[in-house]
Amino acid sequence: MPSSTTSDRVRTLRSLTRLLVDTSEAITKEWETEEHHRPGLDGTPTFALPSRKLYEARRIVRGACDMFINLVEDPRHRIQELAESFAATKALDTTLRAGVPDILAEAGPLGSVSAAELSQRTGIDEGKLVRVMRLLCSSGIYDEVEHLQFVNTGVSRVFVANPPAKAFHNTEPVVDALEYLPATLLDRDLTSSTSATDAAFQNAHGTKETLWDYTERGDKTNPNVLEIREMFPLSMVGEGQMSSPSLLADFPWGSLGEATVVDIGGGVGSMCLELAKAFPDLRFVVEDLPVTIEKAKSVWSAECGDAVEAKRVQLLSHDFFTEQPVKGADVYFLRCILHDWPDDDCVKILSRLREAMSADSRILVADMVIHPPLGSMHLTSAPAPLPANFGGASAFQGMRDIFMLAMFNGAERTPEQLGAIANRAGLEIVKIWECRGPLSITELRAL
Repeated sequence: MPSSTTSDRVRTLRSLTRLLVDTSEAITKEWETEEHHRPGLDGTPTFALPSRKLYEARRIVRGACDMFINLVEDPRHRIQELAESFAATKALDTTLRAGVPDILAEAGPLGSVSAAELSQRTGIDEGKLVRVMRLLCSSGIYDEVEHLQFVNTGVSRVFVANPPAKAFHNTEPVVDALEYLPATLLDRDLTSSTSATDAAFQNAHGTKETLWDYTERGDKTNPNVLEIREMFPLSMVGEGQMSSPSLLADFPWGSLGEATVVDIGGGVGSMCLELAKAFPDLRFVVEDLPVTIEKAKSVWSAECGDAVEAKRVQLLSHDFFTEQPVKGADVYFLRCILHDWPDDDCVKILSRLREAMSADSRILVADMVIHPPLGSMHLTSAPAPLPANFGGASAFQGMRDIFMLAMFNGAERTPEQLGAIANRAGLEIVKIWECRGPLSITELRAL
């Protein structure tokens, strides 16, 4: 319940302070015992998964800090800061396009780069670049260690020599769509539409095609089309860097034995590549459209040729709205598929899988799960005085949900929403595997 009286605010503030102190101590103990926090010899942090205790403590701290700020900040200032936060988004985009993290990295862990050198190497006016950098320094992206001398932080080091991470954080196509989201939602003809061709994306680009058709069949001289075609495959690799480790670690893949995993709309099969290396008993079928499957053949030959030779993997052209050709597989896996589609289309996708399932088959849906502020019986709740969904720690999932709405009329869904869709396809939720990353795995079985 929101704090309204002075005594309420004091009580909440003290409770948050105690929670932050206690949780900070827990984090300190985990830091002292976990290898992943120790930086490499070059000062670059490693990115092994945190322990479950550390992961939960991080969520508590993030939620508590945001709640703390909302409690003590002038509401007018808070609203203004949030309303203008897109400036930081575009500032970050500018530095990534200019290659700033890589330039700073060349100075080594103890060196820094002057604003003059950054300006000379990026081609951006020095005075303007300094303003961009200082905004991002205030958010901890970069650091100004001496007057007009800049370095990377642990945050910006993520982008060093990492084109997929840069592509994943390229917000241009999404920002274009988000600009038209208010008008789309307030349009009486569009607001109730669930069609993937009635989203804000179509308003932004003057088309009635979905994003996929727009980029595949659109004008190849259109810079918007060219950018999406170039950046999207790389961005999916970047998404995998962030989500795959927890998906591999937090579901008991090893218990499946010699199971067959069918990766629906699996792209080039990047997730299955990781599974194949970690679990040698598993077999795989990677399904996607023909152009993508052709790319997958060369990827698998280069990355996991032994699995190809042993016939542990089959690369199959398939449209997931049509009949599923692989019957009775142990696992049908959908990563970042359902969130692209409105509810009715999700029912169609799941129904095709339900028709192919045996009594022992299961469907694993790897998507972000929206945790309602009041909680869900399927998900772990935060300690008081935080909201059940950990407050600010769940903001990323909420933002991505709005991205899906703007781009596709799709959604990141609550357990209850996904359960309702599953029921319409003759399925039910058995368990949600809460992973130590942005995605979770929802296990579905036949009703």
